[in-house]
Amino acid sequence: MAGFEKYEDAAVYRLSEDQAIIFTLDVITPIVDDPYTFGQIAAVNALSDIFAMGGNPLMALNIVAFPGDRLDDLELVLKGGAEKVAEAGAILAGGHTIKDKEPKYGLAVVGLIHPQDIIYNDTAQDGDLLILTKPLGTGILSTALKGDVAEPMALKEAIFWMTKLNQLSKELLKLPIHGLTDVTGFGLIGHLSEMLTKNNLGAELWMNDIPVIDGLDKYISLGMIPGGTLKNKEIYSCSVEKKPDINQEQEIILYDAQTSGGLLLSISPEQAEKAKELLFQQGFTSSQIIGRILKVSSGRKIKII
Repeated sequence: MAGFEKYEDAAVYRLSEDQAIIFTLDVITPIVDDPYTFGQIAAVNALSDIFAMGGNPLMALNIVAFPGDRLDDLELVLKGGAEKVAEAGAILAGGHTIKDKEPKYGLAVVGLIHPQDIIYNDTAQDGDLLILTKPLGTGILSTALKGDVAEPMALKEAIFWMTKLNQLSKELLKLPIHGLTDVTGFGLIGHLSEMLTKNNLGAELWMNDIPVIDGLDKYISLGMIPGGTLKNKEIYSCSVEKKPDINQEQEIILYDAQTSGGLLLSISPEQAEKAKELLFQQGFTSSQIIGRILKVSSGRKIKII
């Protein structure tokens, strides 16, 4: 029911008339120094693909590559991951480990969903409003951390969001959400572009309404921009038109490669404020309505104003 050809967040296979499985995997390298926190972030990042299809995780398997002389750190990584799997209501049922010089950790996850409840990423409708649930900037901040210039408060904010599950309430999922994806390695512009692959759809983004982690300007001015972020800009900027007064520092954040980023919802405008209210109740207090879906006849699909 879903696979690679439509840039979906996970594969979906129908088991019966009322049940389908969602399957995904994700592995990352450390982006923070603390192994326990790294385990949490990696697990939340992997689980997010299930939530981005509108489902709930059922079972997960660890995927580990780790140096043989750092088993104490590995224990903390696995503890952090296991706690997030349990928080998501899933079972951690084992996994596989190999020796590697560079630590890597992630999960393979299976989830369940009713076939009629699947929310695809490319089914947005003209007039929908766009909601982003977490602030942008984790890629830039993690690069600043590697460069020893990240400030403690900004790092604390980023870790809070990267370790927060993207699990949406049943009440929220009953609203007319027409398109849903999570914002990860391709940045906001990249993942939004995947939502606009048919029906002559485009989008308008409202720059001043897009949530970002505090203090990013400083790190951008210091050159703390990930290679993945620059690659995203190179690939996706050809489909973007921006107002002249939007500077390069503002623009680059929209391409920032996120780890364990937020969800991007395309929702009926009549229910957008209700959705935002429900998100706030779940602790997504940075959620903002950041733009809208519209028809485009030709030219660049995304306008930043």
